This record gives sequence, C-alpha cells and structure tokens, in this order.
Amino acid sequence: MSEKATMQVNIVCAEHPVWSGEALQVTIPASGGQMGILPNHEPVLTLIKQGKLAVVEKDGSRREIEVADGFISFDSNKLTVAVEDAGTLKRAEVESAE
Repeated sequence: MSEKATMQVNIVCAEHPVWSGEALQVTIPASGGQMGILPNHEPVLTLIKQGKLAVVEKDGSRREIEVADGFISFDSNKLTVAVEDAGTLKRAEVESAE
C-alpha cells in the first residue's frame, strides 16, 4: 500500500503561528471563491478573504479555522497561508473506521 502524497503547510497570523504540519488537502476562501490545494498543485499566489479554511491532515482528520484577509503562496509542495486574523482552530469530529 503506497503512502498518500502530502504537502507542508504553514498557517500564520499577524500576531502568532496558527498551525504547521503535513496535509493531504487544504481548502481556502480565495477571493474568487473556494479553492482546493492538493499536493503537487501548480505554483499559485492568491488573495484570500474572510471565511473558513479547512485542512485535511496526513491521518485524514480535518481542522477548520475562520480566517480574515490575507494570501496564500504554494510552490514545491509548500503552502504558506498568511492572514490578518485567525480564529480558534477546531478539529472536526472524525468517524474512526476501527
């Protein structure tokens, strides 16, 4: 069984780091609408607006955070999310298959 591809994600707020780790997918509230970023995505730089950012971690669990105004940069499997303001990171309930 092959391991799923991941990307390095760093989410930072003006005052403090918010979250850093490996992810399978990140959904952002881009200025043009919701945008999904997967590992090996083409390089992108875009503005984000207020909304919910979701991270699917390496283990399949999902985290959500309210963010406001900022940008994302993705290149070489590294995603940087820089925002003016970020709410509390919430781990979504995940059903276990065990």
